[in-house]
Amino acid sequence: MLASTKTVDLFEVIANKDNRVKRQEEWLKSHSLPLISFSINMPGPEKNNALTDVIFRQGMHAIRNTCASYGWTIVNRQIHRANTGAEAIMVVDIDDVNALKIAMMRIEHTHAMGRLMDIDVLAVSGEIISRDNQGFGKRQCYICDDEAVVCARSKRHDLPTLLQKIEEIVNNA
Repeated sequence: MLASTKTVDLFEVIANKDNRVKRQEEWLKSHSLPLISFSINMPGPEKNNALTDVIFRQGMHAIRNTCASYGWTIVNRQIHRANTGAEAIMVVDIDDVNALKIAMMRIEHTHAMGRLMDIDVLAVSGEIISRDNQGFGKRQCYICDDEAVVCARSKRHDLPTLLQKIEEIVNNA
């Protein structure tokens, strides 16, 4: 299930992150509304495969359904597919950006694949609304439930173990 067409290196990932920030800034200027920025937390050099396709479709569905359930309109959206993985930017017609962030964090915490999703919310000012300010702690590791950033920086878990866990999460969802 992990067959991928291309691997990427750190430079491509960093360049894509810079380009994502530019796209977000352009969209904030042109729409003057909060943004949802959605991508997949996929470790390793392969960012596009059958698993990431499933996670991305499920995440988009959850975001659309959540917004609809609150009566929030997704005014515009853009899906960007690159070797570094699929991403989406969505403009949401909402006044309370904190409520939007809380709703997106609920997806990350309650959806069967939510731990694999990275759903950021940006205020019109460009500020990324943080998890900490909303009463949610740091993201947890897939394997040991310690802070994900601690495990990633220390390389506590090897890539095959992480990928096996991701496949297990997707298959059990």
